[in-house]
Amino acid sequence: MNRRTPRPRSTGGRRLSAGILAVTVAAALLPAAAAPASAAPEDWTSLNSTFVQRDGSRLVLDGDTFRFSGPNIYWLGLDENVGGVDYPTAFRIADTLDAAARMGSTVVRTHMMTSTGQDGASPLAIMPTIGEINEEAFATIDFAIAYAGTLGIRLILPLTDEWEYYHGGHRDFTAPFGLASADFYTDDRAIGAYQDYVDTILQRTNALTGIRYVNDPTIMAWELGNELEGMTAPWIDQQVAFIKERAPQQLVAAGRRFDIDPDTLAAPGLDIVDVHYYPPTASRVSADAAAVAAAGKVYVGGEYASTAASTELLEPLVEDPNVTGMLFWSLFGNNDRGGLVPHDDGFTIHAPGVTDAERGRVSAISAYAAAVGGSSAQPAIGSPLIIAIDRVDGINTVSWRGAGGASAYRLERSTDGVAWAQVDTSVLGADAESATDFVSPAGAIYRVVAVDASGVDATVSEPVATEADTRVLVDPLESWFLTEAHENVSIVPRADGTSVVATGDVATITWKQDRLTAASFIISGSVVVESSADAVSWTTASTQASDGVLTASDLVGPYLRVSLAGDASISRATIWSAVDAPSGPPAAFGLIAPAAGSIDVTATPTFEWEAAAGAAYYRFTLAKSADLASPLVVTEGIQATTVKPDVELEPGERYWWSVTAVNGIGTTASSAGPADFMMKSLPSDVLVVEDFESYADDAALAATYVRNTGGGAIAPALAPNPETGSQAMLAAYDLGGPGYAGVVRTFAEPQDWWGYAGLEFWVQGTPGDAVTVQFVAQGSYWETLAPIEGDGWQRVEIPFSDFAPPAWAPDAAFDPTAVTQLGFYLGGEGAGELRVDDVVTVVQAVDPDPGEEPGAENPGTGDPSSGGGGADGSGAGNGGEDLASTGGAVGPWMFVGVIILALGGALLVWGRLRRS
Repeated sequence: MNRRTPRPRSTGGRRLSAGILAVTVAAALLPAAAAPASAAPEDWTSLNSTFVQRDGSRLVLDGDTFRFSGPNIYWLGLDENVGGVDYPTAFRIADTLDAAARMGSTVVRTHMMTSTGQDGASPLAIMPTIGEINEEAFATIDFAIAYAGTLGIRLILPLTDEWEYYHGGHRDFTAPFGLASADFYTDDRAIGAYQDYVDTILQRTNALTGIRYVNDPTIMAWELGNELEGMTAPWIDQQVAFIKERAPQQLVAAGRRFDIDPDTLAAPGLDIVDVHYYPPTASRVSADAAAVAAAGKVYVGGEYASTAASTELLEPLVEDPNVTGMLFWSLFGNNDRGGLVPHDDGFTIHAPGVTDAERGRVSAISAYAAAVGGSSAQPAIGSPLIIAIDRVDGINTVSWRGAGGASAYRLERSTDGVAWAQVDTSVLGADAESATDFVSPAGAIYRVVAVDASGVDATVSEPVATEADTRVLVDPLESWFLTEAHENVSIVPRADGTSVVATGDVATITWKQDRLTAASFIISGSVVVESSADAVSWTTASTQASDGVLTASDLVGPYLRVSLAGDASISRATIWSAVDAPSGPPAAFGLIAPAAGSIDVTATPTFEWEAAAGAAYYRFTLAKSADLASPLVVTEGIQATTVKPDVELEPGERYWWSVTAVNGIGTTASSAGPADFMMKSLPSDVLVVEDFESYADDAALAATYVRNTGGGAIAPALAPNPETGSQAMLAAYDLGGPGYAGVVRTFAEPQDWWGYAGLEFWVQGTPGDAVTVQFVAQGSYWETLAPIEGDGWQRVEIPFSDFAPPAWAPDAAFDPTAVTQLGFYLGGEGAGELRVDDVVTVVQAVDPDPGEEPGAENPGTGDPSSGGGGADGSGAGNGGEDLASTGGAVGPWMFVGVIILALGGALLVWGRLRRS
């Protein structure tokens, strides 16, 4: 039983009207409202009827060569992305596997069998303590295997891990015995404990399908462990034999990080050699695949940085028969309570994608999958689910859980459940999770429409009704996250959803929502609904049932309880509760920043104002006149008290801004009226970013330009620049296994690059290569590629419009007012030398006719996100094993002139030379 401390009762409730309740009951019906009490084996029809086999260096399925594309979905068994570590819901698992299938995936690699701990520190693991097995941990694993089978997806399953992540690793088999981690491969106690754990997994029978794991063709391969660095030949042979004795129809894989373990090539019984890339290049993948094939093994790129997914990488691999499979890292789907699952390792993909860059990666991966014989399973776009309607000060905000495969959403409103009209909202992209209805009429009914990539309406959520001064909570009962308590009940996953069933004589689910008014449930069998003010004395509610939906009205107090009898089940709860109506317009408030009369404002500021009591939302207005006529920006529905509009402001110009607080009664403008501010004029002198003249010796330079330890070897030293007669940096590098190398300087004090057009510097390197120039501004990464042409020194100028956030970094607004880091990276293969000198900012050209409007190109203050792209194989790591970047492509400009700005007003013109 799980119970939280009760809260004081809130008074004052409203009844949900009979008419609206009837509409809601009818709308709440699912296509199959009566959920079965349990999932029988016949509910799970697998498309995988035969095993994948190895024939030398290729895989074979039903006599044909089997090649594949797919993702890593490491969290299918135990998830770290749910506000802590917990089991993922069946929705999360199915939604993401559906996304994989839509991308043509036929194989998924997942760490769900890597699930161990020590001394009970990981109670949710399969093995919380050595020798102890937690049967509950298999529930999500059983579901993931069963559901993958319905999609024709096969699985590669690592059995332990080199790294000590939340799901455990090989040290869980050594530390309890007081052994060093290396003893995992030699000590009989550690080997025995590992084999006992593996044996438990191999001998398991899936509770949903009734099929033993070793007899399930959905499990294509068992991997000895993820990126095991210390494997020995005897250990590999021993474990391969152990697994094959128990699972003779399934394959065994092994591999380590970044390169090929020679012991895997020599292991006679091993089927698959797994190699990882951060980042990959087509030439490196093909070279590794040839080496593995020559040893008679199957090559699989078990992990590659999704940021490198492009036609340049993947198209050449289609023609390489040695490349059996490519599995990108990694795939996530929709969050249970709205939006997309957040994950910040830099390599997350949500399909079909939110940004143009992400959609491009999804497209490249999908095309590769199709070319090598990808899945024909195309799960239909899921249905959105409205999860809450919050009414604050008379205004409704509708929140929903996304639909797998949707590219956009549209919120619609009705007052009768028949005629629907679009609610005026901002653009609702694939990552949208809520929208505010600025009208919010009493008794509004809402639904959410999922739109596909071609702009066609795909699916529609079940409608949810409101009444004046009510809020709505929808619990799909796929977890216990929203419940107050539950007793003798269990969540049972099914291929088309989940249901809660009774597991004992007194089976109950309890919610707590202040000021309850009504509720509805999708049910099967006998269910009793009660409400209570104190969770002690319960009152049976008045209910009515229709077509599998049970509704309850006249609820009292904050506690709501449902009791299930016998084989009854429940699969969704919708709960209405009362909220206070606004008593009048919002209270007075003032503007904070930028304060009225501010001068020398750089870049677009973040506007801030005081909170207004009783405000449901705020309206922000920005204009070039005090009367706010012809505004540049009007933003509705702001919930916070700050906003940074996506607009380019002109240097040296004055602007006015204002905020209006809004609720269901009326509006209140900021008390002092609009505030004005003046933008700073453009700088006229260059800023020396780095001239390399201040370093006494090589050691001082190396202490400032620090090597990224995730990349290859690189050593900065001082060297002359014959073009200027000054001191420069020479960086000798060897890109090695990681495929990149770089150095980074962190400035003692942030530099302000606002108002400049770009960067200019001297560079010398290997002709045909390119250097990635990277900087950090306001905490956001920006980079681009500068090609190296010819053998000698060359002067390169790069406009800021060519810089873009690297693929592994979040999108950001360009704000160079606080630049904290400068870095130089090389990517690809081999060794060489890079020379850099005299990095300066570029002054923007002055408009010769001040009466004309500024030109379209203003890279110092414009949006640089249009510049750059994903250039395969050139990247900067950002610390840790999995961080690498791929720079954007440099623009078509190369500049070799020099500005001389003479005192007294004489101006010589910059000379430019276009590079073809």
